[in-house]
Amino acid sequence: MDIFISSRISKNWLDKLSPYFEHMDHYEWSEKGLLSPEDFRDRSKNAHVIITESDMISNETLLQNPNLFIIADFRGTVINIDVKLATELGIIIMNTPGRNADAVADLTIAFMIMASRKVLLAIKAMEAGLWTKEGKYWMYNTHQGYDLPGKTIGLIGLGAIGKLVAERLVGFKTRIIGYDPYVDKDEIGKFGIELVSKDDVFRQSDFVSLHLPLNDETKGIYGLKELSLMKSGSYLINTSRAAVFVESELIEFLESGKIAGAAIDVYHNEPLDANYPLFHIPNVICTPHIGGATLDVVNHQCEIGVNSLIQFLEGKTPSNIINPAALEKSREKLKKCSSK
Repeated sequence: MDIFISSRISKNWLDKLSPYFEHMDHYEWSEKGLLSPEDFRDRSKNAHVIITESDMISNETLLQNPNLFIIADFRGTVINIDVKLATELGIIIMNTPGRNADAVADLTIAFMIMASRKVLLAIKAMEAGLWTKEGKYWMYNTHQGYDLPGKTIGLIGLGAIGKLVAERLVGFKTRIIGYDPYVDKDEIGKFGIELVSKDDVFRQSDFVSLHLPLNDETKGIYGLKELSLMKSGSYLINTSRAAVFVESELIEFLESGKIAGAAIDVYHNEPLDANYPLFHIPNVICTPHIGGATLDVVNHQCEIGVNSLIQFLEGKTPSNIINPAALEKSREKLKKCSSK
């Protein structure tokens, strides 16, 4: 049995996989750059199993190989594979839910503190020599921010990341409100979150933080209508997906200066050059989609993905299969492969 791996994966996880495969081909994209769709297709043409992470897997790749029966996609939301086509072809897709949840939750809290305490503006002022120019106590007038205790934090999306953000906020003694139409009120109450309407999250919060998946239901769901409800002293944080906002309306709103600031880690078209409008708004913190960029995330995704893959190879049904309708065909392919 052959496997092609194009994700980040450490040696100990490769060693755990090796007893199950006669041939293992590993391409490390973080060192060499992503393969082109054509190179990926050629590299994986004989694989029974694919482990990927950041590659966009073309339909041609799925169609070319009748022996391919499973793809372990080392990401939370599968946006790089045509799941419907894979299901029709009998190719199981497994994701790695929660792989970067702690990392993104940590960055969210960091953003709240950085924005409310004007950390980035203070650093830039220091670098510009304003401390010596303006005097010893000048920053007490120009860089005063806010404490987190006593503030209202509004979370939109109360999945794994939203819950972890709430857990971290407990120590800050904040009020936490949230909106998610798919959660149970009693269950979410265990995290200290008070469920309110979507509009009330924007209207009442000192910090509005988004933790939504991107799908047909959430794409472009927020714009000027919701943003205009925010208090003048509030902050907007987005570490989820850029496309939950209408891009032009988000830019227009943040350029207007109607809120205290924002922190953004995700964008509609990545990467971006230095001319992107948000980069030039003084009270907006922008980072290059680093929410999941920690060394721990790599181990987390390997632990979830590799263990789930091995479970499937040993006849079990992992809980992170996103297209169970493909199970029967996929297992038939595995059986044929194993009998050779």
